[in-house]
Amino acid sequence: MISWTTVARTFALVLAGAAACALPRPGARGAAPGPAERLARALVALDSGQYAPVVQELQLLARTYPQLVVGRQALLVEAAAQLDPRNAQVQLDQGAALLTQYLGRADSSDWTRPVAQTLYLMSLELGATAERVQQAEADAARARAEAGLPRLPGPPLAARLSDLEHERDRLAARVKELEAGSAQLQKQLADTVQELRRIRRTLRP
Repeated sequence: MISWTTVARTFALVLAGAAACALPRPGARGAAPGPAERLARALVALDSGQYAPVVQELQLLARTYPQLVVGRQALLVEAAAQLDPRNAQVQLDQGAALLTQYLGRADSSDWTRPVAQTLYLMSLELGATAERVQQAEADAARARAEAGLPRLPGPPLAARLSDLEHERDRLAARVKELEAGSAQLQKQLADTVQELRRIRRTLRP
């Protein structure tokens, strides 16, 4: 199964290649790398599982270049990294909040928009709390409204699983009650049979 971050990273790599042509390239060897090169290095590090330092670098790129393509790419990949189940510090709420930022800035003709929408819905499906996401992104409420974030067609998977667990526990408790009642009835029946046998022996001439 292809992970969420693999899809996002693939799209970001394609966009990074196009954006790199428009960004200034480092001159002499040893010069500070440009934003496109920094993003490319972050993607390579992400492939090796270095989530914590990569997330920090992606945050810096997204905040430093919010109006550039490379900044938006960094924001999308950061969201994917926060949602990636291979990340030991996975944060569904944070990933969903980043995606609301991304979608708030995405044009309706942006081909990455459906990808971000799908990632957003998957984060909600797997347990991201919409209320906490909205609180974390209260300052971007207008942008989210304009973005028209998609909604799940029903309760998220985490909520359905929780309901099933409660129903399972309720049924398990009911089974125990029935088993206890059955054991008591069997004991009463055995006591009654013994009493009848005693009475029969007493009535025999």
